[in-house]
Amino acid sequence: MRESEERYQHLVHMLPDGLIVVLEDNIVFANQAMLTMLGISNFDDIIGDPINKFIHPEFMERFPAMINYLILEANPSTFTYYELLRLDQQVIEVEMRAVAVKFDGKNAVQLIIHDITKQKRMEASLLEKEYLYKSLMENVVAGVFVGLRDKIVYANPYLAEMYGYTVEEMYAISINDLMDQDEINTHKSKILRGMGIGLSQFPIKSKGIKKDGSRIYLEGNSTVIMFNGELSLLGTVQDVTPKREKEKLLMENAKLYQKIIKFVPEPIVMSDHGIVLYANKLALEVLGIESEAKIIGTSVFEFIHQSHHALTLEKMHLIMSTDEATPFEERVLIRTDGKLLDVEVSSIRINNYLGKDVMLSVIRDLTDRKRSEEVLIRSEKLSAIGQLAAGVAHEIRNPLTALKGFTQLLSSKYPENPHYFSIMANEIDRITLIVNEFMTLAKPHFANYRSEPLEPILQSVLSLLETQAILINVELKVCFDHTRPSIFCNVDQLKQVFLNIIKNALEAMPQGGEVVVTVASLEDGFAHIRIIDGGPGIPEELISKIGEPFLTTKEKGTGLGIMISNRIIEAHKGTLQISSVMNEGTVVEIMLPVEDQLTIGLG
Repeated sequence: MRESEERYQHLVHMLPDGLIVVLEDNIVFANQAMLTMLGISNFDDIIGDPINKFIHPEFMERFPAMINYLILEANPSTFTYYELLRLDQQVIEVEMRAVAVKFDGKNAVQLIIHDITKQKRMEASLLEKEYLYKSLMENVVAGVFVGLRDKIVYANPYLAEMYGYTVEEMYAISINDLMDQDEINTHKSKILRGMGIGLSQFPIKSKGIKKDGSRIYLEGNSTVIMFNGELSLLGTVQDVTPKREKEKLLMENAKLYQKIIKFVPEPIVMSDHGIVLYANKLALEVLGIESEAKIIGTSVFEFIHQSHHALTLEKMHLIMSTDEATPFEERVLIRTDGKLLDVEVSSIRINNYLGKDVMLSVIRDLTDRKRSEEVLIRSEKLSAIGQLAAGVAHEIRNPLTALKGFTQLLSSKYPENPHYFSIMANEIDRITLIVNEFMTLAKPHFANYRSEPLEPILQSVLSLLETQAILINVELKVCFDHTRPSIFCNVDQLKQVFLNIIKNALEAMPQGGEVVVTVASLEDGFAHIRIIDGGPGIPEELISKIGEPFLTTKEKGTGLGIMISNRIIEAHKGTLQISSVMNEGTVVEIMLPVEDQLTIGLG
């Protein structure tokens, strides 16, 4: 019996719940769990104490009735909520069960007490968090939803209002009522693919269908969660319809700008902090760019010569601080083919282009203007030289005749010194040549014009120079296209031009080589004559000056030949251009209007 009692007491003390025996309102037994619960360290500190000492005052009055109820209750597992006081007067919440027992042969009550203080605190905390989350979800300025099996199982009021429904109505409809099926399928595919590679966040960009059938644009984020044991989608979205409408309006305004700029008959570029946003067709042609896509996003400084970078940057800051357009200023641009281009640029600030202030620049190609200025300057030089030549050449000819005659006379009188007289005769001939060229400049060029085929004119010049070409081992090649154009011209003057230029080509190749002459009549109404040699070429710094009087690369040249040729070609309403690459050769290109084109122009 003693062993059984000891074993029983050991088990009682090992129980996790508190156990206490009350006899005539006094405590006669308590297990270790009960002592710990009440904050008592010694068993003797509780035996004999009245039970009321540990009952919360608010529960004191009903304690006897509750004990009697529990004893009489048929189901001994019934627990009742109660509050007790620890020895330090801290309140503990418990669930209590009472059972009638015998103690020392007397009727007593055994109380089994389960401490639920932590549980209650946890429940309270959970309730607080639930309230907090619910309050947050219902008051956040964003639509919040949980989707499960094509249904909305949670929607906050903001989302419902966004769609024009009540929360209850949201629960009753399908996701298909809120979004197009194609968009639903797209989102599902993205989520499944993303989950397969470990993604947890999935952005939302879609169009929603409101209750009244109108569309709204939604943007937000979502994540996959477990809800009621199933995979669900938790998401937050914002109605960005006003933003999208503003973007659409800005885009329409930008397109309108571009349409206007596209048909403006000048090259135009729009940029933001030096980055190209748009360039019209003429600007692309100026820069030598094939398509708009190849310039958008690039820096404008890629097309501006480095010497103008600092000034351009300074002007950009000035432009963006004022509404006034800058005056046209000269710049040097670099085309994609590497060629330099003289232009003038004027810029102005444009407000609210795609929502920001940008710079619009108008570009004017100065090539034709500078060429016209050069032609005018050259024409003025020719005119001045012509006027001078008319007077000077006449005055020089008579003394030259006398000098030549006396030189011949003296050479026959003093045959022992022929060398000196030979030099004098050569120099007199040289002066005579210069005088004759002066006279050519002074002659009018507007008489004896008639329609003549170009081929016989060139062939006659080539026949004259063929012997010279053979002597210096140069091959003359000529190629005419099928058109065989006719020119309204002065034949002798054109022969003089071709003679000058082809002779120059031959003289540039004393070691032999090849001179190629090609003639083609193109759709622009001009005959194109190209004379190409394989000589040493002309230095770049002299190319632009070729045609000025007395500028020549030949030892005994006067520089008047090209000047005379230029004047003759200009009188025929044509152009003469020279290009050269050192150590590769020189190309002279002459363009003359064919007879029909000239006739139309004169008419």
